[in-house]
Amino acid sequence: MLDNRCPYLLQLILTLLLPTAFWTPSLAGDIALLSIGPRIGLSKDTPLLGKRQTESFRMADVSAVFSLPWSRPLGGNTWSLETRLTGSAGALDGAGDTGLMMTVVPGLALNGWKELVSFDAGGGLAYFSRHKFGEQDFGGPVQFVATMGVRINPFAHAYTGVRLQHISDAGLYGSSSLGVDLYILELGYRF
Repeated sequence: MLDNRCPYLLQLILTLLLPTAFWTPSLAGDIALLSIGPRIGLSKDTPLLGKRQTESFRMADVSAVFSLPWSRPLGGNTWSLETRLTGSAGALDGAGDTGLMMTVVPGLALNGWKELVSFDAGGGLAYFSRHKFGEQDFGGPVQFVATMGVRINPFAHAYTGVRLQHISDAGLYGSSSLGVDLYILELGYRF
């Protein structure tokens, strides 16, 4: 009986202990609001990811970025790797139709030069109040989000950045639905 449980017990122990090799309690901080600000974006007909879009899209939203408790300094205090959570709500417009778009995206951020610049990437979920815009059908209200961006923090309480955000159902609603790549400009307030 003990021989049959041993591999599962070892697997459980390794699963629980392995994260401590990367994230230790001494490196954990508080959850805090890092920044908030408006974003505007647009799509092109030929996306970087996925199939050719049948419509052009524009978006405008407000984004809030929270720092999550886990971070790790890299190379002394020049660079750091942080976990973040980005939430946004706004409007997506295409083919004369407008709908509510909300996203929740956890991710990783690489900060450098005393937080002058930040590179981030993440993946999460989006909710669309409408999933059909003209001829383009996203398939359903729940979508997957993949994003990467660069932020520059030129002043103590201001930031600007650019972002590529891919939104699609990843085949959840069938192979006929399409996604969208949004090229986003960010500007806002840092706390």
